[in-house]
Amino acid sequence: MLVTRARTGRALLPILSLTLCVAVLAQDAAAEEAATAGSVESGSAPATAIQPEDEGPNRGKIALSVGSDFTNAYFFRGILQERDGFIWQPYGGVTITLAEDLGDGVINNIDLAFGSWNSVHTRQTGAVSGPGNWFESDVIVGFNVGLWDFVSTNVSYIAYTFPNGAFPTAQEIDWTISFDDSGLLGAFALNPSMLWAFEVDNTAFGDHEGIYLQLGVKPGVTLFEEADYPLTLALPLTLGLSVSDYYEEPGGDNDTFGYFDAGLVASVPLSFIDSAYGEWSVSAGVDVLVLSDTLKRVNKDDEAFVVGKAGISFSY
Repeated sequence: MLVTRARTGRALLPILSLTLCVAVLAQDAAAEEAATAGSVESGSAPATAIQPEDEGPNRGKIALSVGSDFTNAYFFRGILQERDGFIWQPYGGVTITLAEDLGDGVINNIDLAFGSWNSVHTRQTGAVSGPGNWFESDVIVGFNVGLWDFVSTNVSYIAYTFPNGAFPTAQEIDWTISFDDSGLLGAFALNPSMLWAFEVDNTAFGDHEGIYLQLGVKPGVTLFEEADYPLTLALPLTLGLSVSDYYEEPGGDNDTFGYFDAGLVASVPLSFIDSAYGEWSVSAGVDVLVLSDTLKRVNKDDEAFVVGKAGISFSY
């Protein structure tokens, strides 16, 4: 079993961020991809909370999302966790709308979001106690704010816990901001985003708590929009950087560059399910990760790695 997320004896802040005001399951994304209302993405990507659509059975102020992903490898911000065996990553979340339409169109919404993201491995990664297969279970609490109809921002607290005892609990505070530039660029919108993660107790890698910066874009297109099963294609591009001690090798130097991730994700709604039972969709994607020299060494000396993922999600 390969375990590469180095942890010190200090408790690490949960690190799953819920983004605010993002539209339906992305996921993204990553996870990094957007997920539907109240949903949570994989540990390698900020969690995203989505607002309920104007049309649909749920017209209330509480939204629910649940999903499951299946993947051949789990990398957390470029740091290898597991690349062998079967990996199942279920997640769920609830988003509560606290306020809407404030300040003459300045504030679109303020939400409170709760979520959980998990990773279950047949290889019992790093297990020192039971349940051995349950590697990770993250707890996320955050506030989402939508501004001017094109800005979404989120502040969240994330606690990364490891039920099988592989690592001590880790904690962090995340701030995410994303932009919907479709009004300016139309079909060529890039949907840029930025994540700052501040480790407050324990660390994901190395000896000291660090600060992580993630920059991303996610252009996409929807094909067959008038069909019962429109196909949405997205091309997420992510750059992970260490601002301070994030990719620090134990007892060594800190790398500024961590990893680059180029992905392709396809998703299709399950339109045959009555909307009274929520909105369902399936997705499949592939990511190509290019790692720094430091992360290459913890990835069995592979500088690049291809990660495949498939999943199903539900939002209401």
